[in-house]
Amino acid sequence: MSGFYLMHRGWLDHPAFGGAREPYCRRAAWAWLIENACWKNERQNIAGKTVALRRGQLSFSLRFLAKAWGWDAEKVRRFCLRLADEKMIETESEAGQMVITICNYDEYQVPASPSEAGGEAVVRQHRGSGEANTNEGNKGNEESVRALPGDALPDLAGQGVVTPPANDNPPEPAKQTKRGTRVPDGDLPEDWAQAANHTREKHQMPLLTKRVLGLRWENFRNYWGGLAGSKGLKADWRKTWLNDCISPVTERKFPAGQPPPVNANAPPQAKRQASSLSEIPLFFDTPTEV
Repeated sequence: MSGFYLMHRGWLDHPAFGGAREPYCRRAAWAWLIENACWKNERQNIAGKTVALRRGQLSFSLRFLAKAWGWDAEKVRRFCLRLADEKMIETESEAGQMVITICNYDEYQVPASPSEAGGEAVVRQHRGSGEANTNEGNKGNEESVRALPGDALPDLAGQGVVTPPANDNPPEPAKQTKRGTRVPDGDLPEDWAQAANHTREKHQMPLLTKRVLGLRWENFRNYWGGLAGSKGLKADWRKTWLNDCISPVTERKFPAGQPPPVNANAPPQAKRQASSLSEIPLFFDTPTEV
């Protein structure tokens, strides 16, 4: 299957998909960038500076994107680097602002035509992107991100489609209660490991090696995974993990920089397992980067 399809702006925040409160996946984040990119050349006021954006570009701060996607700023930075490595975007600086450019933008979107350039319907559809950038500039954020592919819609008015006027005061989306989930499977995510040492650093606690982080994560998953019913459900496992990383109980069980002590009266099999843990040479050998 080839070709393209058009989507209305704002569909990512529809209540059926969890609204703006639910964190985006990487596909949704890419769609957001396309949705908010300029469909024509324009000049925008960002942080008190005039920035010239070409078709297929946008400029937002990392903090703004993190809030919009429900991510942290470091995850946004890594995602943008990945897109750049895949030749999906390019980055540059314009008037001191970071700008993202969507590579091969016209392959994603309908090429601009004179009728589209002057169409009021298309201008209205793009208004959301312009207002978001203006608000971003008023906040004075120094970090900004570059433009990604935007979507230029055809002149809907010429096709007999009536576009409702923009609502300058949209109602606040209803708050939704996040349901609890079971503890995640698999290895400790790298960003969770880094966040654990960030949290310990704030509390003036020694940093954990990757070996100890791995042991703590295995103990953490085994404990919560063994609880039945609602006792084993959490709405935010990342925060639960970070709390566990500064817990005095866990600190005594898995002290920083070394594996847990072996009971002298333990069976030979348990001693051999503990000894093998101290010889693991791969992931758990070096301190986690902070």
